[in-house]
Amino acid sequence: MTGCGTGSRGTRVVGYISADDVLAREVLAACARATGVEVDAVYDTEATKTTALENRIRAERDRPRADFFWSSEGFAAVRLAADGLLAELPEPLWSAWPEAHRDGARRWLAFAARARVVVARKASAASASSASSPAPIAQWSDLAASDRKVAGSGAAQSISIAIADPRFGTTNGHLAALEQAWGAAALDAWLDGLRANGVRVLPGGNAATVDAVAGGECTYGLTDSDDALAAIERGLPLEMFVPRTLAAGSAGGGTMLTPNTVSLIANAPGNRAAAEKVVAWLVSPECEELIARSPSRNLPLGPKARVAAAPFAEPDPLRFDVARASERAMQVAVAAKNRLEGKRA
Repeated sequence: MTGCGTGSRGTRVVGYISADDVLAREVLAACARATGVEVDAVYDTEATKTTALENRIRAERDRPRADFFWSSEGFAAVRLAADGLLAELPEPLWSAWPEAHRDGARRWLAFAARARVVVARKASAASASSASSPAPIAQWSDLAASDRKVAGSGAAQSISIAIADPRFGTTNGHLAALEQAWGAAALDAWLDGLRANGVRVLPGGNAATVDAVAGGECTYGLTDSDDALAAIERGLPLEMFVPRTLAAGSAGGGTMLTPNTVSLIANAPGNRAAAEKVVAWLVSPECEELIARSPSRNLPLGPKARVAAAPFAEPDPLRFDVARASERAMQVAVAAKNRLEGKRA
């Protein structure tokens, strides 16, 4: 466990955290200053985002070691809540949060959302033509089109596509959401199209897909907006597309938004009141504004957070049944990985 705070003052609690550790350390330090509660943080790895900590909470169900769970996505929290591993949040905190971003049974709150996006490498400014510029991605289905090539004059160039191992992280839930939106047969056809267009399944998570595109190894990468925007902020030659899932004009057919979630662990061993203070601060305007200003550039979901400029626009996010997607996610992910790698059951 890694202590994260400002010293030895105040009460300490244990948090399992799958958010990027650089961001989380900054947030928890600010939380400690505001609340006096220090957090001993246990982080997940980029390659196994959320999944390892979710499994750890399950393994410790009879003797919990963590007081709260800050997940970088909502699917794990939904599954843990369904299995009775999360405690109820204080009613005043829960009722003050927007209904669309809270669990009906008071077991988790969603905050600071990012979007599922596509990154592509920008053509060099010194290039005499746009021959090496990837074509824009307006819809997720574009990635699987049989005529998808690199745009520009001259001979067409084949593309390649990077995707994180779908058994982990937000790729996992995204595929389950696409199955709902399109149907199982259409999802399979899309996966087959990705494979035909030269897909690479990478073990390093969403950050690895960004690096593969920035390094010129792949034309496109499926990732999250926080990884894409942080890379662009670092000066990497990338552009970001926010594709629609359904055709224009279909309400609720934009890309999938993935919020962070925070919850209390059932039967936690530590100071419940202190853990509640941490949870309350994580969904405070101060925290959401801090995350929105960070390189992650997440969209605040709370009613009182204010940011000077939104990092990206998604006025019509994908509507889907999060609970059903959570139940299906792992089964869909395993089948998808096999299909992308040419292995059929």
